[in-house]
Amino acid sequence: MTKKSLAVLLSAAMMVSVLAGCGGADNSTSDNSQTQEAANTETADAAETAEPEADGAEAGGDQIVLKVFDAHAYGLDEYAEMVEAFEKDHPGVTIEVQHAANDSNTLLQSRVNSGDVPDVFDVESGTSAKAYYEYAYDWTNDTDVTDLFNADALETGRDDDGKIKSLPWTYENMGILYNKDCFETAGITELPTTIDELEEACKKLEAAGITAFAIPAKETWVLGQLATHFMMDKSLDAGGTADALKSGEKQFADLPNWQNLFKFLDLSVTYGPDKPLEIDWETSENMLANGEAAMIHMGDWCQSTLDSFNPDANLAFLPCPVGSSADDCTLLSSCNWTYLVNKDSENLELAKEYLVYILTSDMGQYWMCEGVGNVPGVKTDKEVAGRLANDAKTYIAEQKTNGWIHTIAPTSYNETCGPYLQAYMLGEMSADEVTQLFQEFWTAQ
Repeated sequence: MTKKSLAVLLSAAMMVSVLAGCGGADNSTSDNSQTQEAANTETADAAETAEPEADGAEAGGDQIVLKVFDAHAYGLDEYAEMVEAFEKDHPGVTIEVQHAANDSNTLLQSRVNSGDVPDVFDVESGTSAKAYYEYAYDWTNDTDVTDLFNADALETGRDDDGKIKSLPWTYENMGILYNKDCFETAGITELPTTIDELEEACKKLEAAGITAFAIPAKETWVLGQLATHFMMDKSLDAGGTADALKSGEKQFADLPNWQNLFKFLDLSVTYGPDKPLEIDWETSENMLANGEAAMIHMGDWCQSTLDSFNPDANLAFLPCPVGSSADDCTLLSSCNWTYLVNKDSENLELAKEYLVYILTSDMGQYWMCEGVGNVPGVKTDKEVAGRLANDAKTYIAEQKTNGWIHTIAPTSYNETCGPYLQAYMLGEMSADEVTQLFQEFWTAQ
């Protein structure tokens, strides 16, 4: 058995962009909590056929194919090793994986609509996951499994009745990522903590001949995630803020830091590339890693991609300045992606075993801690390789984090509201017009 057994089945016809207002039953699975920013993995060979044996498939019978949908393109080498090890221990079983980080909502929803529900699949926790819980196995009574996970991570997989319908992947943190060497070259010795200080930092970077921002504004999910920093009411955290916005108890126009979102976008245009809406996630990360830009908005899920561009890049988190006080400056942190087992799978027990394997085994933890570089949702004492994830630990310990709003926002939040922010950056909409559209979207659900 070789890594060829990691089969990626992507159809070009399925790779359509999610436009404003679209997104099916998902909130924003095209993110890249997790995401959620990586391109669909399009190259793989067909899975090898193993000789059927009694403990994997009945002797002389058909080989068992377990269909897996994975909305990530991180740690793929480690994932391949993990699959190879599982298949080696299960003769007669082939794990057929579709890695589909870009437009994963479209791809997954298309499969579900056609009746091809994967045996194991992942979506963003919150609104997105709940849309698929009707297909999900209930883990509530499998305490031998659920006890393996951190309690707060496990909570992200509960449905409205408190049943555990999905199992958590990794903790993810997002904010501004900055290049320390760029800041040093520009003479920036203290991190900006207010929107005015951020502007001063941009001026210093420009004077040093450095592009301050390379926000991937081509990606609507990035802009949607960015906007949530400026929605946050720290006294309510993410859940309370989202509920208050949905009910109309809080109005966008009255949010204390909301107008600073537009100032942030203005800075990213003024001190960014000439055509900011042509900057995608990959270009953005490449520019940051190689010192061609000082700041982007992204999360620690992109550690492996950044390392591939420049393993020596000197990068760290900058909690997003949103107002006039350093107290409002936070990272956003969540156990964002969650895995489901299809309760109607023809190979239910094998599907359950595979999911527990990739999330809790030594090989699975190797994939998450080393390949992806994030802290797993499972209880572990393994060291995490990701420098960004380790950097985020400092802010978590200092309670300078809040939860994620975009995963519990109304359905299709990023796909609908991201284009409004793009229109503002192009000068096609005013801040007041965008604010009104945000208000109408959130209260219309």
